[in-house]
Amino acid sequence: MEDVSSNQNRRKFERLDTTFTLTYRIEKPLALSVELGITADTDALMLNLSDSGMAITTRYNLPGGVQLLLKLNIIDLRLKGDERYRHMEIGGETVSNVSLRDAGYKIGIRFNRVLEADKRVISNYIERNK
Repeated sequence: MEDVSSNQNRRKFERLDTTFTLTYRIEKPLALSVELGITADTDALMLNLSDSGMAITTRYNLPGGVQLLLKLNIIDLRLKGDERYRHMEIGGETVSNVSLRDAGYKIGIRFNRVLEADKRVISNYIERNK
């Protein structure tokens, strides 16, 4: 069995454990959406976040290489006014999949389409909340 701590040490970007709900849509391959019966945006729970990606839990078995459109809101209670809240739509690719005991899946996602403004919000959120 591989040592989990060695994987964490190899990470280029720090991950922050966090809990946000989000929705995602499968962009490619579309045949997977049909196979899984996903006809609309699907709810998921974010487990952690980094500058380069995130881990989510979902009830669907998404193999590596699936292209997703992620829709999420970052709410940073350390900020005030309109800066507390940011809606984002981010493109990502599944890079890992672990089956969970409750019949769900933990999916690792690497971002591949992120607005520069969203990158800054994510980076600042991680820095303020670690």
